[in-house]
Amino acid sequence: MRVLLIHPADFPDPDRPAPLLPPNQAPPLGLAYIAGYLREAGHDVAIIDMKHGDHTPEQLMAEVRAFDPALVGLGLYTVTVPVAEQISQLIKAWKPTAQIVVGGPHPAGAPAECARNPHFDFAAIGEGEVMMVDLAACLESGGDLATVAGLWFVDPDGEVITNAPRGWIDDLDKLPYPARDLLPPLDSYEMTMFQYRRWPATTIYTSRGCPYSCIFCERREILGNKFRVHSPAYVADEIEHLQATYGIQEIFFYDDTFTLDRRRVVGICEEILDRGIDISWNISTHVETVDREVLRIMRKAGCWQIAYGIETGDPRVMQDIMKGTDVSTVRERIAWTTELGIEAKGLFMIGHPTDTPESIDRTVEFARSLPIASANFKITTPFVGTPLRDMAADYGALDEDDYRNYMGDPQHAVFVANGLTRDYLMGVQRRAYWRFYSRPGRLIRLAQAMTGRNNWGKFATGARLMGRLALHQARGPEGAPGVVPTFLEFEH
Repeated sequence: MRVLLIHPADFPDPDRPAPLLPPNQAPPLGLAYIAGYLREAGHDVAIIDMKHGDHTPEQLMAEVRAFDPALVGLGLYTVTVPVAEQISQLIKAWKPTAQIVVGGPHPAGAPAECARNPHFDFAAIGEGEVMMVDLAACLESGGDLATVAGLWFVDPDGEVITNAPRGWIDDLDKLPYPARDLLPPLDSYEMTMFQYRRWPATTIYTSRGCPYSCIFCERREILGNKFRVHSPAYVADEIEHLQATYGIQEIFFYDDTFTLDRRRVVGICEEILDRGIDISWNISTHVETVDREVLRIMRKAGCWQIAYGIETGDPRVMQDIMKGTDVSTVRERIAWTTELGIEAKGLFMIGHPTDTPESIDRTVEFARSLPIASANFKITTPFVGTPLRDMAADYGALDEDDYRNYMGDPQHAVFVANGLTRDYLMGVQRRAYWRFYSRPGRLIRLAQAMTGRNNWGKFATGARLMGRLALHQARGPEGAPGVVPTFLEFEH
C-alpha cells in the first residue's frame, strides 16, 4: 500500500508578520520511525515535513498527487489540529477514497474527539509503528477494522468504535532506524544555534516513556509511563550510521529523561569511548536522575549541555505540579553538572494553577541564582489529555476555543490562573528574560556555548540576530512579549 505521512504546519499567511528570528526545526523522528517500519513491512512510503520550508496548499497537493497515497497519516499536536483539518479537506476533495488517520499527543489525549472529527477517518492511540502496519494490512485486505488494536473510528451508525488498547513496544532494538532518507537533508534543518556546538547536528531517540507524573506533560499520553530503551550498542551503532551516512558531528538525544537508567547511560558512554566515536552531544533530563559519577563519564564521552526541566522555583508549586523533586535538589544537581564541566540549561514555566505573583518572582530569582548558562520561561499550557487540563477550570480561566493558541504565547494564553491576568503574563515573561539575561556574564556564557569546530559562521549569524533582538526590545510596543524565548526554544 502507498502510505503518506505528513508533519503538519500552518500554510504561509501573507497577512502574518514575518518572524523576527528563523524558525527552529528538528526532523520528525516519530513519523520517520513509522515510515521505516512500514517500509520494512513492504509498503511504499513517503514523508512530507511541512515544518521544513513553506508549503502552500498548491505545493502540498502537488506532492500528494505525485505520490498518490491510499492511506495518509497525520502527526498531531493540539496546535496543529486546525491545519490538519485543512490538509484533510484538500486531500479528500482530490481523492475521496484516501483514508486519513491521525496519531500523536492530541489524539492520545482526545481520542473520541478525533474519531468523531468529520475530517479524519481514524484516530490511532499509542505507538505508531505496529499500529500503522496493522491498519495498512487491514485496509489492503478488506479486513475487520475492529481487530486493529488502538484504533478509534465512527461506524456507519455514527457510533464511536473503541478497539482494544495497544500494548507498548518493549524491545525498541527490533525497530529499524528512522527513515531519515525520506526527509529533507538533515543539514538543511535550521536548529537553534545554542543547541549545538558542531555542525551538522541532528536528533536521536534512545528511549520511550517516563515514570514521573508531572501534571502538564502531554507526551506521557502517547509514550506511557513505562520506560523502554534502545541498548547501548544499538545507540552507538545509530550514531556511527549517522556519521557515516550524513556526516553528523553532534547529537541531541531527544529522550524525555535520558539518564533515568544509570547503567544504560554508562553503557552508552562506554560504547562511545571504546569505539573512539568523535561526537558532541546534549540531552534533556530530570535532576533526580543524575549523580557525580554518571555526569563525569558523560562529560568524558562528549556531553556538553544538559537541559533540566525545573519548571518553578517555588517549593509549594513544585509539589503542586508533581515534579518529583525539590528546589534544594535542583540546586545541588546543577552545581554538580557545572562543576564537572557540563553546561546546564534551565526550563521553567510561568502561570501554573497555583502560581501567584510572589511564586513567579521566586521562580525568576531562583533561575537567576543558579549557575546555568541559559533559561527558558514558557507560559503554562494545559494540553488536552493531561491532568493539568482536567484541573485547569478549577484554578482559573480556560479558553478552549482555538487550538492554534496552544503555543504558550502570553498574548494568547489559553489558561490564566486565578489572581493573574494575560497582561500580567505578557509583562512578567518579558521581565523574566530581561532579569535573567541582563547580566553580562550570561551573555558571555552564551557566546562560549557557541564555540566549537566548524562553527565560525555562527558568531556572525549570532551577532546579527542579537542585534535584531536588541533593536526589537528597544523599539517594540510596550507590554509586548519578549523575543528571547523564541530565540532559545527547541521545539519537540
